[in-house]
Amino acid sequence: DFANDDLEKCIGPSWTERWTGWRSRSPLEAQCVAAKNELQKLLVADEAHSKHLENDELTTVRKNLQTQGVDVPYEIICTVWEKLYKVTFLDRALSAAQQCRKAFYHRNIACNAVECNDVVLFWRATRMLETTCNALRLQIMNTEAQRLEQEVKQYLEDLSRDEENKKKLITGKRVDLAEELRKVRSIQDKLELFIAELNKDQ
Repeated sequence: DFANDDLEKCIGPSWTERWTGWRSRSPLEAQCVAAKNELQKLLVADEAHSKHLENDELTTVRKNLQTQGVDVPYEIICTVWEKLYKVTFLDRALSAAQQCRKAFYHRNIACNAVECNDVVLFWRATRMLETTCNALRLQIMNTEAQRLEQEVKQYLEDLSRDEENKKKLITGKRVDLAEELRKVRSIQDKLELFIAELNKDQ
């Protein structure tokens, strides 16, 4: 999705978006669209094309665009090629993965000689990333826990040396209220015992 969005930003709005949203392509986006259409011919002709665009291919693409009345700089052609190749590569990889998935469910990977090395590679890479993320997460948690423990210990040590702060912590309205409640509860317990003794005497 990210690769497709990147390419769509480069070539501008589609025909539907231009028609429904009253939008138009800029001259730069028009150049990118023309370059994309011409570069797609290379990918169709050679599905195993490498990531890099050769100089003669770059020259051929630009001359073809010039014959169409569109003059596109080499930099734009290279930029569009990078985005288009990324989208095409990912689409083909996903298609190959889907074929491996179908072959696996039909249990005929060996019969059809389906190449699923990419699936295994990406699975191993995913597992490696998950393991690395878990290890980093644990390391960060341990580091933060140790740092927090040291800060709390340091704060308590500083607090133990400061008599004024200790007095402030053990005195105050809440502390006084707790003391009053304790006294009231003690008096209430004694009254209940007194009433119980009176009831026994009667």
